[in-house]
Amino acid sequence: MRIGVYGLGYVGAVTVGCLAELGHKVIGVDVADHKVASVLAGEAPVVEPGLNEFLARHVADGKITATTDGKGTATDVDVIMLAVGTPSTPSGGIDPQYLMAVARQTGEGLRDNPRPFVTVMSRSTSLPEVHEALIAELEAASGRVLGESLGYACHPEFLRETTAISDFFDPPVIVFGADDPQTFQQCRDLYPGIDAPVVEVGVGEAAMVKYAANCFHAAKVTFANEMGELCRTFGIDSRTVMEIFCQDDKLNISAKYLRPGNPFGGSCLPKDLRAILDVARDKAVNVPMLSGALLSNQNQIDSLAERVLVDRPTRVAVIGLSFKEGTDDLREAPMVAVVERLLGKGVDVSIFDAELAVEDLTGANATFALTSVPHLADLVSRELADVLDNADVVIINHRLAAITDWTDVTLDSGTKIMDLCSTPGLASHPGYEGIYWNRTDGADHIALA
Repeated sequence: MRIGVYGLGYVGAVTVGCLAELGHKVIGVDVADHKVASVLAGEAPVVEPGLNEFLARHVADGKITATTDGKGTATDVDVIMLAVGTPSTPSGGIDPQYLMAVARQTGEGLRDNPRPFVTVMSRSTSLPEVHEALIAELEAASGRVLGESLGYACHPEFLRETTAISDFFDPPVIVFGADDPQTFQQCRDLYPGIDAPVVEVGVGEAAMVKYAANCFHAAKVTFANEMGELCRTFGIDSRTVMEIFCQDDKLNISAKYLRPGNPFGGSCLPKDLRAILDVARDKAVNVPMLSGALLSNQNQIDSLAERVLVDRPTRVAVIGLSFKEGTDDLREAPMVAVVERLLGKGVDVSIFDAELAVEDLTGANATFALTSVPHLADLVSRELADVLDNADVVIINHRLAAITDWTDVTLDSGTKIMDLCSTPGLASHPGYEGIYWNRTDGADHIALA
């Protein structure tokens, strides 16, 4: 393909060299004369190992050129790739002015592009609302219609400085966010020979993947350093602790606990987190990230209760009371706190939990449950149909292994469904609401190309 890459900073310069190495013809575009001159001389405008060799080779063989004429470039390309900076505003937000200016410029150039379909891909890290504004600007400036003659894709990059070339050719995943098949097809043609999973989602989801990744990376660094501070106060080598921690790739370094849904609870996580916070206070060690985890978890429980109460329900059905499916452990279960809140507001609550027999609860489990909800036995039913009967709101806290298809379960069309565990088969219900997602079937919302 013939590709125009707008922005010759770190991401743009690396992208130019690597796309040419894949066989594409690439035009680098930048308003800075010295960056354009550098590329034309076969020299990288940024410091990145191996990039000079790519640029020198492919400027010489004609696969790479560079220019300051952004509008003219847009008249003769198959794909436009935006790699323009998105600096921070004084408040910490995104300043999209440079992206918008390039969108306007390229849109005007597309008016003279004879190709029936051209895709604009943004690699610039931007929030979903910025992508919406970019699409509107591109349509207005180009006179083209999205999905008909104009494609748009959010294509986040995961290039690390000093290892960007290896990251480009050996990515853990390639993410494309678009809304029409022609755009996705051009996206698939972008990386011939690169063996990596390709995920196709909506524009907004693709945009937030980059933020999720960077926020998690920041959280991991902070977590390791807060544990390091705590270990130091005990005279313990934190490197040894974290080396052992990282050897667990089933729970610690894995996808476990990284799915949006119910807040955490149970007998371990809240108790151990409070213990660490207590010893940190005692030793005057400031661990705001760990402190924030407990506060954030409580905020999520409070928010869930408020979302249920906002419609002033008379009767609420709770499917699953324990902190996870397959156990009767109610200790610090978030749903117990929600039930306690609902009862305090005068709401009639009925509960179905396949593993729960109140009369069999013992020890700390019984103490916690009955202290929080003294008349728990009166609220629990063995029959799911009885619990669902006449409910204004149904909270799905457990998927229930015995139910393979929720479409077979009778639910009134006016009932609000609060799904906390991405339950397959529920999204089609008119009252469906996911705790942290829109009306999407949790079992089938990602396309693997």
